[in-house]
Amino acid sequence: MYKKIRSLVKAGFKEAVAYRFHFYITLITSPLQLLIYYFLWKSIFSYSGQETIKGFTFEVMISYYALNMIVSFFTWSNVDEWLEKDVRHGELISSLLRPFKIIYYYFFNLLGISSLAIILEIIPLFLIAIFFFGLNIAPIFYFIAFLVSLILALLISFLVSYITGMTTFWFNQISGIRRVKRVLVVFLSGGMIPLTFFPEVFQKISSYLPFQYMRFTTINIYLQNYTHLETIMTLGVQAAWILLLYAIAELIWYKAFRKFAGAGA
Repeated sequence: MYKKIRSLVKAGFKEAVAYRFHFYITLITSPLQLLIYYFLWKSIFSYSGQETIKGFTFEVMISYYALNMIVSFFTWSNVDEWLEKDVRHGELISSLLRPFKIIYYYFFNLLGISSLAIILEIIPLFLIAIFFFGLNIAPIFYFIAFLVSLILALLISFLVSYITGMTTFWFNQISGIRRVKRVLVVFLSGGMIPLTFFPEVFQKISSYLPFQYMRFTTINIYLQNYTHLETIMTLGVQAAWILLLYAIAELIWYKAFRKFAGAGA
């Protein structure tokens, strides 16, 4: 089993290496993007005349956006597009013949791509954020909790993308659905602006959705905005979302496979 998993991860890594130019471009553009956030928020804090806005100092705000990029690189998932392509072009049949459930096949392939992102994007950006943008290294408890939360966030992101991709069985063309999903993920996960800047009603509604556990809570763990107990509880909520989303994914796959097989594929 281990050899099969390793082969899938290795295949994903090799596929990512074939398109490594994308990672190099991202490595160049990310510090520039962070620099834009730096001057934007510097102007906002200067104009407001306040040292703290919604609980964020200027330094913490820049750290938030640096961590937001790091988390987004690691939790990136394009599985919905892969599923759409495989279903529409009839390539799903070959995937069904593999000795893995299709959900595991896509996940371990994605894991291989993420491993290259760690080498070419995440580690360099983390060092740039530390040495040039004032990101502090979190204490050992929060740093380990951050890494655990990061892995859980990857699983949530994958499952959301996977569930989105399976709508292809019913709609055939889901490019519009995928775009809506991306916007929702960025907006509701705190990828555009910290969720604390939104009205309390919005924050309360967001707490009942999985999106904030894909970025916002993971970032806040690193920033030590939770107590030790709150951090552990947050990890538990992330794990609960994974179990729920996995159950939903399995149910949808059961119905999708019956539709797929019934169509004579």
